[in-house]
Amino acid sequence: MAHHSHCVGLILLFLRMTLQGVLGFRGAASALKLVSTFLGTDKLVVSPTGGQMWLLRLGLYELSRAKEQADDWIWIVDHTIQVGKGKCFVVVGVRVALLTAKRIDKYSGGALTCEDLSVWEIELVEKSNGLIVEQQLTALSETTGQVPRAILSDCGGDLSAGISQFCATHPQTIALKDLPHFAANAIKKELSDDSQWTEFLADANRSKTELRQSHFAFLLPPDLKSKARWMNLDPLINWSEKVLHFVNSPRPVPGMALEDEELQEKMGWLLKYRSSLRQWADMLGVVNSTLKYIRKYGYHQNARNELNEILAPLAIPNSHSRRVADRILDYVEEQSQEIPAGEHLLATTEALESLLGKAKQLQGQQSRSGFTKMILSIAASVSQLTADKITSALSAIKVRNVIEWVANEIGPSVQAQRIHALYPSTNGTKIG
Repeated sequence: MAHHSHCVGLILLFLRMTLQGVLGFRGAASALKLVSTFLGTDKLVVSPTGGQMWLLRLGLYELSRAKEQADDWIWIVDHTIQVGKGKCFVVVGVRVALLTAKRIDKYSGGALTCEDLSVWEIELVEKSNGLIVEQQLTALSETTGQVPRAILSDCGGDLSAGISQFCATHPQTIALKDLPHFAANAIKKELSDDSQWTEFLADANRSKTELRQSHFAFLLPPDLKSKARWMNLDPLINWSEKVLHFVNSPRPVPGMALEDEELQEKMGWLLKYRSSLRQWADMLGVVNSTLKYIRKYGYHQNARNELNEILAPLAIPNSHSRRVADRILDYVEEQSQEIPAGEHLLATTEALESLLGKAKQLQGQQSRSGFTKMILSIAASVSQLTADKITSALSAIKVRNVIEWVANEIGPSVQAQRIHALYPSTNGTKIG
């Protein structure tokens, strides 16, 4: 019993290092080896490969375990892509009962974490369209014996079409779309039609080049994210407003003699955007207030009215902020129209996106090899790490189960194909 307890404790420690500390398998193994050296024991020594298999077994357990039977499940669905052909269809679930509990918890703010989710499906497909998505959802419902209360997705065309087809034959299920993606598109529409924004970006990029190797490098503009850039404009706008204030009211900077004339020459270009920056900041304020509300309260019958009271003081008439606010309010009303009075449903896929991001971080450089066995890290990342959970998972899932699942669901990785094609085969087999 003591030996069993030690083994479970070691596994739990390793998995917490990788899943919660995100050290990576080699990093966690090295950390444990270092600790073992100080303690004068080899009982904490773990190989990276062995530790990885613990995580994969936990992931397969979370994916395959029976989910609680209930009529209030919300499925959140998405596609994730990597190098190579095809994409991975992912479905996670969260119960309305949990959303209600988190909404009334004054400490949580209603936001979901990865541990609040359960993973229902991880399926690789070479192509996807509405019919394929509908077939996947139907198969999942039949396999689990459950029909979800709602299905939430981003604005992807094949996902939306497939979900609509599923809901047509399952009237108890409501199709919902993610609000943050819609808000980002609303921002994109406003700024794409704004010549001032185009000029501002060009000036910011030019300034970045000029400042990078100068003594004004401390004023360097932040980089815009290439992915989901319309959802991450706050750093650039905040930087602009702070630098503009600094230009107007310079303060001493340690290590340099600040010349006002040179400062104006380098950063004075911001002055012509003073009015626009205020408008853009107001627009982002509308979106940020919307997201804060919607993360906690979700879609519901009175969502438009309640949100309008919040946005009214922030949305300036005949401006970016007013137009974005009006679009958001109409969208919230549209998404909430089928929801019965008193019921609140999830309005954002952020928890799933966070989960996929965490899994990609765990995969590290392996993601360059396309989908591999590490796709199971998606499921492992939702696990609430306890001794009982580890015991149950490793008792139920053996190494051979992981090997079989990978062979059936993943197949050879891009890296395996590369090695087979470009390097001599150990068995002497030649191609061609």
